[in-house]
Amino acid sequence: MNTVSLDTARPAVAAGKAPVLSVEHLCKTYPVGGGLFKPPRPLRAVDDVCLTVQRGETLGIVGESGSGKTTLSWMMLGLLRPTSGEMTVEGRPIASFDRLEIARKIQPIFQDPYSSLNPRQTIGEIVGAPLVVHRVGDAAQRARLVREIMDKVGLPARFAHAYPSQMSGGQRQRVAIARALVLKPEIVVCDEPTSALDVSVQAQILNLLKDLRQELGLTYVFVSHDLGVVEYISDRVAVMYMGRVVETGRAARLMSAPRHPYTQALMGSILTPDPALGLPELHLGRGFPDPLNAPAGCRFHPRCPEAADICRTTAPPQRHDEQGMVECHLRGGAPAQVISWKTGT
Repeated sequence: MNTVSLDTARPAVAAGKAPVLSVEHLCKTYPVGGGLFKPPRPLRAVDDVCLTVQRGETLGIVGESGSGKTTLSWMMLGLLRPTSGEMTVEGRPIASFDRLEIARKIQPIFQDPYSSLNPRQTIGEIVGAPLVVHRVGDAAQRARLVREIMDKVGLPARFAHAYPSQMSGGQRQRVAIARALVLKPEIVVCDEPTSALDVSVQAQILNLLKDLRQELGLTYVFVSHDLGVVEYISDRVAVMYMGRVVETGRAARLMSAPRHPYTQALMGSILTPDPALGLPELHLGRGFPDPLNAPAGCRFHPRCPEAADICRTTAPPQRHDEQGMVECHLRGGAPAQVISWKTGT
């Protein structure tokens, strides 16, 4: 039988080694509509995405609804097969893994702790289910591992006999975290793990995730629309728009000096507690992106206040430098000046 321990964190990998997770030119296309006399139209939910995640870091992925964040995370989990492109885990193509192998390497924490737990199972059964599926140890060993991981996520041992309906939202999310970590995976994909929680509980869960990353040597891919949450927990950030990654960089740099006009708009959309400032005016127009009718040239140009003629006709290059990547004709090299809606400067 397989055995697993929760006591020893993985050693950090020296700089220059292969990333633990690599995504190369990943695409996911869905056929939409169609009928007797009309073929379906392609919807490119993820379009030519390239990303790497180093062992022990947290990569945040942000973007508005429909940008492709969740589709990308589901492909990382092996729940969706890409239309094209390749993803590797520790240098090995994910297509070569069977489902159990993928689950041992990559585990999810989903958004809603109210629907992601089986209401008919006790907390001990929910947390221990991966151990049963993977045939880890005997019943006594599995019970010990369940107790260990529950203690690490801050759940008293008495909760092992409780049901999800008897717990608060924050406690349920701790159960979901324990279930994801009981096999000690290499990578944890967190899909909006705090968005359904109260603000005070969000802070507790984020601090717990940070502590567990250090203690267990975990690697996170953290998907969220909340820029403050992403800035707090992430080492690097990737910004998605209409299926493409338009900017990447260290979290502190990207949040303080965004270069892509879309990233600037996201940062400008953050509300302040001062009611005198009113709502931000982002100058992005009233239209929303239509993935079934992707514009020519830059995907963002119909909403970009700085769009030039080249933006309307030619797809922008991905410009890489020491600060990260930006996909824009007008950016690259030095950071662009950020226009503040608060001061008008």
